[in-house]
Amino acid sequence: MAQLRQLLSATKTLLYRRPRDELQRLLRWGPVAYVRCGAWAREMEAAAWELPISSPDDAGLPSLEVWFLTGQRFWYQTAFCAWTLAKHSNRGVVLNLVDDGTLEPRHEAGLRRLFPAGMTVTRASIQARLDQHLPAWKFPILRQRWLDYVHLRKLTDIHLGSEGLKLVLDSDMLFFRRPEALLVWWDRNQGLVSSGPTAGDSSFHPSAFSPCLMTDCVESYGYSRALMQELAGAEIPPLLNVGICGLRSECLDWEQLEHWCRTLWEREGTSYYLEQALVAMIAARHSPTVMLPQDYITFPSRDQVLKSGGVLQHYVADSKPWYFGSAWKLAMY
Repeated sequence: MAQLRQLLSATKTLLYRRPRDELQRLLRWGPVAYVRCGAWAREMEAAAWELPISSPDDAGLPSLEVWFLTGQRFWYQTAFCAWTLAKHSNRGVVLNLVDDGTLEPRHEAGLRRLFPAGMTVTRASIQARLDQHLPAWKFPILRQRWLDYVHLRKLTDIHLGSEGLKLVLDSDMLFFRRPEALLVWWDRNQGLVSSGPTAGDSSFHPSAFSPCLMTDCVESYGYSRALMQELAGAEIPPLLNVGICGLRSECLDWEQLEHWCRTLWEREGTSYYLEQALVAMIAARHSPTVMLPQDYITFPSRDQVLKSGGVLQHYVADSKPWYFGSAWKLAMY
């Protein structure tokens, strides 16, 4: 019966949902942007191969260590995001890559040309880590969602079996100014500035840690606030967005996440925004540091893109045409 439901759902997507979504996108973007967006993206990818190698003016500044889940469709966006971060932070960038299953050697080479420091987490090593720390017999829901919901891998493939601070960035973002608030959060949580207990202090405890997140343009958790608060046992912060997602790996309780995912699914079904809901529930217990929306802009308008507004722009939904058509070109200069 479950297989029949999956087949019917896939058929409906192919014959109805996908054509409907494409028609709506055409109406929202207009014919020029709709037709040209793919060509603009290919132009951006070609430019990624030619990005100049940047180096900080002051090599004594601490490096930023960032993580990206990336692959064939997104490697060049990863390159631009990390490159603009390095450019405006004036920091060295340690680039950690997690293969989404499509990362090819040439894509990795294109990224390592710009950022040789950092690790690449391969699909084989991820599978071994899943089998060791998240066995299917004990975590059936998380393992199923790992298969059919790629966004969950920003949690599992980066944090599973690990510890310490991880700053995870979405690839479809560009920096236009020095990300001062983000740098302050990073330095504080690395023990580089004095502001409360950090992991380097004997007094540090994961409960004292403050996750770092962005503000969304609209609240997109995919589940009712009442259910999320019931599970988290805390007030859910409004409008969190995981384009920037700074967490400590030891703050993730995998048995609890299995329970949360199971309960969310049983009571309210599946959602594209599951990852964002889970992070919001984790953040609810840790007093998150949230980047100001006027500086870290989710879903910038065309005018904001053309004026290079804010510190960072996150190109979700219908801001894609301005991202591929204009934003990356402006970010290069």
